[in-house]
Amino acid sequence: MKRRVVITGIGLVTPFGCDAPSFWRALADGRSGVALIDPIDGLERGPLVGAPVKDFSPGAHIDPKSLRLMSPAVAFGVAAAQLAAADSGLAFDRLDPSRLGAFVGSRGHSSDRQDLMPAVRRATADGTFRLDTFGAEGLPLVHPMWLLKGLANNVLYFVSVKYNAQGMNNNISMGGVAGTMAVGEAFRTIQRGAVDVAFAGGYDSGLDADRAEMFGVSGLVTRSTDPAAASRPFDRRRDGFVLAEGAGFVILETLDSAISRGAHLYGEVLGYGCATAPASPTALGPSARGFAGALCAALADAGVGCPDAVFTFGLATQSTDVEETRGLKIVFGADAGAIPAPAPKSMIGNTFAASGAIEAAAAVLALAEGSVPPTLNLTEPDAACDLDYVAGAGARSLPLASVAINNANLGGAHAALVLGRVQ
Repeated sequence: MKRRVVITGIGLVTPFGCDAPSFWRALADGRSGVALIDPIDGLERGPLVGAPVKDFSPGAHIDPKSLRLMSPAVAFGVAAAQLAAADSGLAFDRLDPSRLGAFVGSRGHSSDRQDLMPAVRRATADGTFRLDTFGAEGLPLVHPMWLLKGLANNVLYFVSVKYNAQGMNNNISMGGVAGTMAVGEAFRTIQRGAVDVAFAGGYDSGLDADRAEMFGVSGLVTRSTDPAAASRPFDRRRDGFVLAEGAGFVILETLDSAISRGAHLYGEVLGYGCATAPASPTALGPSARGFAGALCAALADAGVGCPDAVFTFGLATQSTDVEETRGLKIVFGADAGAIPAPAPKSMIGNTFAASGAIEAAAAVLALAEGSVPPTLNLTEPDAACDLDYVAGAGARSLPLASVAINNANLGGAHAALVLGRVQ
């Protein structure tokens, strides 16, 4: 018999701060976490909008010795996991370590490019980058921990060591779909009895200089310099996503154990599905077929025919928003237009590997509040994106029993979750 799996702890590091009530209130109020950010050292691009983490002091969460071994993005992830652990109320030192798992979504290597900048400046002193100068004079200036600080499995390492998590684990380096898959894989692992408790979440930063530079030339990032209007999923005038950063983690455990210890039950993970289907053999990006495949699998796994809302991927690129709309129509047919489908990225930007876990937290908070957040800046609907995306500037009250989450990455991997109120 499959075990029921619930969320008993939430940890967030976001553009709306680091506690769940403040995060939800900002979403429900339709506030934007997007801002005009300071120039990024080493990036030639001019004014840039982004959604940076707010009210986060790494030293308040992580000891100085460990912090020296972390890139900024890794610190986001470790802090979010610790916040989730504290919120759960679990006595981790009393758990069987072989029954405690950890599942982390990461983008891969996330070292701090600022550690390289002294060497780059030395090699470009005359305006031209010289590799020989970089090797002879620049490399000695590189921070000795530059490579190690951002290893793809650092968050998994630090969390596993701190909490003595010796059970099944996975580090999922899958970009924008990684956090969703981490929660889904942790859910499945507990459901089938391999572990009893698990950390699950993701972390990332699109505001590292290398990421901002890479995506800046991709044509996928908005060119707007107006923070209030830059992120506009499903709107006719959308021109790309807003770079963002953050982390989200949840603590998952069996329903029976959570009830027995009197834990707060945020919600239940009901289903998980994934699919790989790029937009075309020659083009990067999600597809309608991929969105539909993942969501159908998650709904079937959950035994839910139609959720009360779908938190969309809502990337705000011209092609992906159309593909997601088509995918929802494939799944729900004529009923698609009746399902509220908000886009959290309209407020917090694209947090890449953190997106799925942050949005899972938003979904269970929505279930508790009985409302769904709005999609900002949807003032000129695209004729090809004609569903109910909850356009406006405030939450919509709605009885909610289940909420689905869509996510994808640029390589064509898709994943979906279905979350519900504990019945």
